[in-house]
Parts: sequence; C-alpha cells; structure tokens
Amino acid sequence: MGLYIIIKYHDNPSSQSNKALPVLMMDNDDHPLEFDRLDSAKEILDILNMNSNQGFHYEIKKLGVKYLKVSQKTHGN
Repeated sequence: MGLYIIIKYHDNPSSQSNKALPVLMMDNDDHPLEFDRLDSAKEILDILNMNSNQGFHYEIKKLGVKYLKVSQKTHGN
C-alpha cells in the first residue's frame, strides 16, 4: 500500500531546454491530489490524458519510493 500523486508535465517555456516541467496536481483546498489506490489514480490519469489538448501529459508517482535521508550536522571543536 502507498499513496499516489499525479504530476502534470508542461512544455518548458525556455527555448534552451526541451525538458518538461513537472507540476504537482492540487485539489480544491490547495492540498496535493492524493490517491490511496493505484486503480483510482489510473482512472483520473486516463481522463486527464484523454482530455489534454494543449500538449500536457500526466503521470502517476508513488510516494515513499525514494526519500532523502537528512542527518543532523555535528560540529567538531
């Protein structure tokens, strides 16, 4: 089990880069649009990709797959 989010990819407005810009999809309350089931996320993803007519594309990402471990910096004397 995990949480899934949808990322919307925009074309980069910079003419110097072909890399798409990722944008986190938000709900009506400005919280990340999260799904607790992959099939629910896929259902929304299919609708978004089908209705995208401006060159956007959408992908599902699972949260918790990668994380950055941050440890406290120790000060030596």
